[in-house]
Parts: sequence; C-alpha cells; structure tokens
Amino acid sequence: MGIGIIWVLLAAILLGFYALPSKSVKSYSLENLWGAFWMAAMFVVPVLAGVLLVNGLGATYAQVPNNIFISILALSVLWGLGNLLWGISISKIGMALGFSLLIGISTLVGSILPFFMGGFDQLSTPGGLVILAGIFVIMLGIIANGKAGLLREEGNEKDAESSKKNMRIGIIMCVVGGISAAGFNLAYHVADNIGHIGAISQEQYGNAPWIARIAVMLPSFIGSGLATVLYFSYQLSKNKTWGQFKAPESSKNIFLILIMALVYCASLIIYGLGAYKLGALGTSVGFAIFQTSCIMVANILGIFTGEWKSAGSKSKNWMYSGLAVMAVGIVIVAYGNFMLA
Repeated sequence: MGIGIIWVLLAAILLGFYALPSKSVKSYSLENLWGAFWMAAMFVVPVLAGVLLVNGLGATYAQVPNNIFISILALSVLWGLGNLLWGISISKIGMALGFSLLIGISTLVGSILPFFMGGFDQLSTPGGLVILAGIFVIMLGIIANGKAGLLREEGNEKDAESSKKNMRIGIIMCVVGGISAAGFNLAYHVADNIGHIGAISQEQYGNAPWIARIAVMLPSFIGSGLATVLYFSYQLSKNKTWGQFKAPESSKNIFLILIMALVYCASLIIYGLGAYKLGALGTSVGFAIFQTSCIMVANILGIFTGEWKSAGSKSKNWMYSGLAVMAVGIVIVAYGNFMLA
C-alpha cells in the first residue's frame, strides 16, 4: 500500500510539471498548441506504447465484453468534454474558482462512485467510513484553497466579475465539467476492476503491472481524444490557424509538445499503477490522493514561480491552511485504506 501511495504521489508531481514546456512554444495559437498536444497525448503516445510494449494487446481486448468497451468509451468521452468545459469556464469565472470547482467536484464524484461500482459492501466498514471522512476533509482543504485563490485575484479585472450572467454560466459549466472529468477515473475503474483488462494482460500474456496499465487505459485515451481533438480541429478551422503548423519554430514546438504528451501519459499510467497497488478500493483512495496532490503541487509551483508574491497575508494564510488540511485528508484516506488491507 505504501508503494501504491508513492506511485500516486509521483503521478501527481509529473502531472503538475507536464505543461511547463508549453511556455517555450512560439508562434502557435492556443488551438495549435493544445490541439497538437491532445492529438499526441490521446492517440500518438498511448497507441505507440500499446503496440510496442504490450504483449497480446489485441488478444486481451478480444476477451473483454463489448459492453465494457462501450462503457469505457462513454466515460472517457465525458472526461474529454470535462477538460474542454473547464477550459472554457475559467475564462468566465477565473482560474482560482474554476480550478477549485473542477478538481473538487471531480474528486468527490470520482472517489465516491467507485464505492457503488463493486465496493459498496466496504462502504459501511470502519475502513470505508474513515476513507469517506478523509475525502470530506480533503474537500474542506480544496474549499480553503479556492478561497485563497479568490482573495489573491481580488481587484483584478476579469470578465467573470464584470458579468453576473457570465459568472452563473461559468459556474454551471465548471460543475458539469467537474462531474464529466471524473469519467477518467470511472473509465479506469470499469476497465480494470470490472473488465479485468489488467489481470488478463498480466496473467495470460506475462506483462508487468505497469505495462498492463497501458492496456487498461488505452481505450480511455482514445475516447477522450475523440472529444478534444474534434473540438480543437473545429477551432483551427474556425480561426484559420492550420497554417501556423508551418511556422519556422514548428519542429521545436512539436518536440516540446511530444515531451508534454509523454509526461502527461506517464503520469496517468503511473496513477493507474498506484491505484492497482492500493487494492480493491484503489480507484477511490488513489484518485482522492492523486487529485489532492495535484492541487498541492500546483500551489507549491505557484509559490516558487512567484504567483503568490503579490498576494496578501490573508490569501496566503488561506492557501497554507488549505494545503495543511488537504495533507491531513490524504493521511486519513491512506489510513482508511490500510484498515481495509
């Protein structure tokens, strides 16, 4: 279990760093940058990894019922739509509130629902109740973190603050996006805990656990990619920015985007390995720790990059309090899982 938690924490750190190379991408509009990224992250990298690394990939999938793949596809498309809705909503309500809403709601939904998808009998056990208590504590920390971000942004001129209608629409989109984004964890749960793709890949074809996670997650990547790539293709056509891919900096840009995609995919595969190591409720425990750690990493990076330099003491105190409460929540969730082991 300790190894599982370490893997999940490592995954969160990688996810916190994956977008850094984007700061060096030049001459690309947002739709070029993120359209190319999602194409690489959802199709190119995972498909190549699956074909090159996983033994018996096609034979493994042949043993899985079609209804499992339909469920995975539907949930992963929701994951992709959740990412898109969040990206749109932050332009209306601001990064701080949008980030906290999306992560908070997706953490709650993605951590609780797996209990009802094969682990309901453990919900009322002492360990299950401790896990639920830990998730509640984590939510309090996320709320405190959101409050810190809102205080930091006070006084900034934002579209979200100039229009109550925009704020209302943005919050609705973010809430729907948060629920949809939990599709990532639920798709993984269906693939591994219900479809047993990982077990088939390991036991019948001799794949190492981390390689088997590629087989588990590949259908989810493709489902999410359908939503995101289609959206950015539309944006590229609408804004007539396809030509920017011919810019002199394109070779460097594509290289940086591939690095981003590799780190992003690696973080999710490592999360899957951590959830697998955490046992029967790994998708509940692991996802709560993963999402919470992502927020903590983002805040810590923000401190080192100067994002909180001009923030007032009240904002910083809320932020530090939120980090501390989230850390306590992680410990409680981990202890609950230890009680079930």
